[in-house]
Amino acid sequence: MGKSIISKGKTVKDAVNTALQLLGVKKNEVDIEIFEHETKGIFGIGAKPAIVRVTAAKREADKSAEANEEASLEMLEHALNSFELNDGQMLSSSATTKRPAMDDLSGKVWVQDGQIFCKDAPDKYPLVSPVAGVRFYKNNELIEKAVVIREEDSLTVDLQDELHEPSWEIKLSENKMEAILEVTPGFRIIRRLKEAPPNSFVQLEVVESKVFLILETILILDKLKELGIVNGIDYSELAAACTCEQSGSFVIAAGNQPSPGKQGYFVPMQEVDIKKRLKERADGTLDYREVQEFPSVERGQVIGNVIPPEAGIPGRTVTNEPVFPPEVLPLVVKAGKGVVLVEDTSKVIAVDAGMPQIHGKGQLLLISVVPKLLIGKDVDLKTGNVRYVGDVEVTGTVQDGMLVEAQGNILIRINSHSAKIISGCSVVIQNNIINSEITAGKSTLLREEIYQILGDVIEQMKQMATAIQQLSMVSAFKVTSFTRTGLGPLLKILCDGKFKAFPAKRRELINKIKSCETELGEEWIEYRERLDKGFHPTHPSHLQSIDELFQLITRSGDLHASIHDSNDDQTCFIKASFAHNSQLYSSGDIALLGQGSYNSKIHARGFIEVSGFIRGGEIYAAKGVNIEEAGTKCGGFTKISVSSEGTIRIKHVLEDTVIQVGTKSHKFTVQSSRVYARLDDNGELILT
Repeated sequence: MGKSIISKGKTVKDAVNTALQLLGVKKNEVDIEIFEHETKGIFGIGAKPAIVRVTAAKREADKSAEANEEASLEMLEHALNSFELNDGQMLSSSATTKRPAMDDLSGKVWVQDGQIFCKDAPDKYPLVSPVAGVRFYKNNELIEKAVVIREEDSLTVDLQDELHEPSWEIKLSENKMEAILEVTPGFRIIRRLKEAPPNSFVQLEVVESKVFLILETILILDKLKELGIVNGIDYSELAAACTCEQSGSFVIAAGNQPSPGKQGYFVPMQEVDIKKRLKERADGTLDYREVQEFPSVERGQVIGNVIPPEAGIPGRTVTNEPVFPPEVLPLVVKAGKGVVLVEDTSKVIAVDAGMPQIHGKGQLLLISVVPKLLIGKDVDLKTGNVRYVGDVEVTGTVQDGMLVEAQGNILIRINSHSAKIISGCSVVIQNNIINSEITAGKSTLLREEIYQILGDVIEQMKQMATAIQQLSMVSAFKVTSFTRTGLGPLLKILCDGKFKAFPAKRRELINKIKSCETELGEEWIEYRERLDKGFHPTHPSHLQSIDELFQLITRSGDLHASIHDSNDDQTCFIKASFAHNSQLYSSGDIALLGQGSYNSKIHARGFIEVSGFIRGGEIYAAKGVNIEEAGTKCGGFTKISVSSEGTIRIKHVLEDTVIQVGTKSHKFTVQSSRVYARLDDNGELILT
């Protein structure tokens, strides 16, 4: 083959005409190979020229061709900076090309512009050797090792370009909100001889250049149209995908997401929440001397407004299908005691004075006004026990053996003496607690007890189910024989034998659920009945098969998990001056702001702060304690503990006092001051 030129131009025609002019031949005397068609790009982005290779047909050497070749030499050299001169698959050393500007080339060979040149000498012969993979021909004979060459030899090298076609695929997301173009770019590897300076020996080597191919945008646009993707096409991302040089995924079309609306909701016009967060001091402790405020409304006051829902705005997929926003629902308000709903204005009005209470689940809201029960004297045998659904205030003392129980808050102006105080929220006793039981957060305490008992019941029911399954494998025993009577007889045998503790645990759980059914709800009442009828010792069991027993176990597990995941009522706390020989439990915080505590058991799921002393007894706070002084001089047992996340701060500690953080404990053998205890990241106790 003759010489060839790789030429560039705005169009294929321009590139071919330039090559013909440089070669000095006519179009019917060449072979044309198109590497790349011109691309205009998208909005001018990614536009690239056409690339062609024009190869002159092999002809007999004659004077006319020599003259034409010499005439085009000057023009060819002038264009070398813009066009590549390549001898194609068969490069001739007889081409008249500019030689290196050197004084003495005799006996040397060199490679320049993809061609092999040599200069004869009487006393020295130039040598050429191809590297592995290079097909080198001398006078049409394949040479595989070093060979002597002369000026009259015909020297050619067979070089083949390598083409890797691009590949692409359009994928539509499952919700049709995105069209993703996955591209593996294509490229052409162009090979030419490596330049070599004049020398007596040259080893022929090949250099490669990699030219990436541009995807044809029109093909992708046609495919998008075929797939029905007409909305949200990103042309700049499409241009980036067509011109990328690395495999990747490109979001070339994105739909319009729907705009969600607003559910119906309630806007309170009055304070309806208890201000439950106490002020924090500079040292990080809580100031329990700040009294909490309970909200209240007067008759005729507007408690709040019911706002209707607002519909959302639909979106569109990339295939132009509508995407509707989630449905919005109105707020259903149920007017409880002391409240009336004015339908035409959507206003909630108080008809009684008292504290507003709002309870909601989903789009259902119950609004009530609970008046406070005021007892302007002591609670004693004359008044009887006090049980109330709202708040209770006692201006005197709760005397020996009396009970005050309220679902709301309890305020006792003087003392609690050998009494039992149970509150659904907070308990404030302005003076002393003597030989009494105080509970703040009754529902939380009951839930904790139910959680522990239910866990034991579930474990034993699982073991019973396993035992029944094992029995069913015995050929002499058929579970189907109990289809008439249910599993009752078999369960009774198991409870009388290996599971003797189960009936008592089951009865304890049923009684606990009964004691707080109003707080737990209908699902717990239904569960209690199923548990009772399934394992009743004298009546036929409602459990007819092992599958029904497994269903009961699954239901038990769901309720057990719901208790564990429920949030604590952080409005609950106990505040008093002094506690003596008493038991205090709070699902929130406890503050003793007077002398402190003597020989009492105090448990809080939040913080405990004692402004005075702790003499004997056991103190536990999940989040942390802050105590002025702890321990007894006469050697009484005093233990202060917190959870693994909690901290202990004590200004003065006497000997024999035990502190515990998580499972790590420490007993003081000498008096210490300003104690700060916590666990480090490795779970080790740190005392500072």
